[in-house]
Amino acid sequence: MKPKIFVDSIESLENVYHELIPISRHMGIKVCNYTGSELTLVAPLANNINHQLSAFGGSLFSIAALAGWGMMQLKLCEENLDANTVVASGDVSFSLPVSEELYCICSLPDDWQFFLQKLHDRGKGSVGMISTITASEKTAMQFKGRYVVSLLNL
Repeated sequence: MKPKIFVDSIESLENVYHELIPISRHMGIKVCNYTGSELTLVAPLANNINHQLSAFGGSLFSIAALAGWGMMQLKLCEENLDANTVVASGDVSFSLPVSEELYCICSLPDDWQFFLQKLHDRGKGSVGMISTITASEKTAMQFKGRYVVSLLNL
């Protein structure tokens, strides 16, 4: 049986974002690439601009949080796990303004296998994910999020 939220490609992830999380559509978020260990999202500046003609901080936070959530959905579906994933916390540090397309990369954490084992053993677990937004090839913002996952249909 497939998970309720089933994403097995960047196209299906983008569709899930736009259907289940409407702000992602308004932000113009596109899923660019997924390697199995990194997920890349982009969004146009025009949809996310602030009064200073740079990216709105809330948009940067949102795309970074969604990158982590999307990485979780892809990895959980690879494991054929039906689960509920929520962002439990998120800390950001802003280094530079973003005056170009929003470009966000989320990398799989080093403790992924440990998290998966705990999820299988307990039916619930949490893991930290880091998403980075770059501008002119420099880090503009870093998001450190904690995601809580609960298996469904136990």
